[in-house]
Amino acid sequence: MENGQEEIKVEPVTNDAAIDEVKNEKPVCKVEESAAKETSKEPSSELLEKIKNQVEFYFGDVNMQRDKFLIEQTKLDNGWVPMSVMLNFKMLTSISKDIDVILKAIESSEFMEISEDKKKIRRSPNHPLPVYNEEYRKAQEARTAYIKGFPLKDINIEKLKAFFSAYEPFENIIMRKYQDKDKKLQFKGSIFVQFKTLEDAKAFMARESVKYGDTELIKKWSADYSLEKAKEKEDRRQKRSEMKAKKSESAKEKNDESGEDDESEKDSSLPKGCVIHFTDAPEKCTREDIKERLGELDASIAFVDFKIGDKEGWIRLQGENSAKAVVDKMKDSKVLICDKEVTCRILEGEEEEKYLAKAKEEMTNVRQKYTKGKKGKKGRNAQRGQRKRRNSESNDSVSAKKPTVD
Repeated sequence: MENGQEEIKVEPVTNDAAIDEVKNEKPVCKVEESAAKETSKEPSSELLEKIKNQVEFYFGDVNMQRDKFLIEQTKLDNGWVPMSVMLNFKMLTSISKDIDVILKAIESSEFMEISEDKKKIRRSPNHPLPVYNEEYRKAQEARTAYIKGFPLKDINIEKLKAFFSAYEPFENIIMRKYQDKDKKLQFKGSIFVQFKTLEDAKAFMARESVKYGDTELIKKWSADYSLEKAKEKEDRRQKRSEMKAKKSESAKEKNDESGEDDESEKDSSLPKGCVIHFTDAPEKCTREDIKERLGELDASIAFVDFKIGDKEGWIRLQGENSAKAVVDKMKDSKVLICDKEVTCRILEGEEEEKYLAKAKEEMTNVRQKYTKGKKGKKGRNAQRGQRKRRNSESNDSVSAKKPTVD
């Protein structure tokens, strides 16, 4: 495995619903210890440092979080891993296949231990693995930066490592990639860099300018980037919902044209006792989070009036006095959404009337916009048809006046 990773985002060019997948290095064919010896001169300090960093990465917190092969190996012998197994890691063997050189590099590491017979290595018990829980994941995200602006070609993880070695200490680099139409991996020009400490991450983000060649790099906190992407996804979902609403309004418009205006007006009236107002919404909360949570309370939701980043919102349910049954299932009128308690209450009296009037007005505006667009389209089509007919008549007249040629 490289000291760094490639994030493989499998997504067609036109598809935004993609799934991120990080590939771990798998063992290559085994190399016999006797065949791994290299006859070379005394290794340089730069080579030893490179080997040490690579081995420490293999046994480090980031890699041991997901490297199933190495995790299984460490369970076999109290954490010890034979050097013959280590020679299965292609990034390490690309640096050196000489076991003596590798062990010499590890001797200076406080993080690693070498067995007495010099045939095995392990992560020092003085550096136990962390508990990989939600708290650890959030701490990882807090010290991770999203960086964009790298060239799409002629770049690899080694070049990125060399570039960032001039900045604050980092634990991991993830190159963001996707599959093109030919199913070939293409670099997106952006990466995630996880720094060793939160202070290191803050120091990097505080730098006024970071350039790769002549290109100024764009820096964002990973959490902020994720929030932006969540908002974009929510906006696209909202647009799809509006399109569905327009289609529904189209069906109502047909009823209006058939003289069923009164019935349509009845359908557009909104029931009372169906609106829940909530406050203290989590920063990254989405409409889908709200729908999912209230769905667990058997709420039949008609519409969620809320945007990501808002602190309050409104949930309109289906059916007269339907809000009370949902709120009664909450403890102290509070519900847990995205690990945060959200306070809820039922709109009543004048406040409810104002909100329902506003909601009805917005629904009417949507219907009217759709109706105007539909009628405008019909008018344009009719005009085009008339022009065609006029042109046809004119052509016929000219043809009739043409002299006959024998």
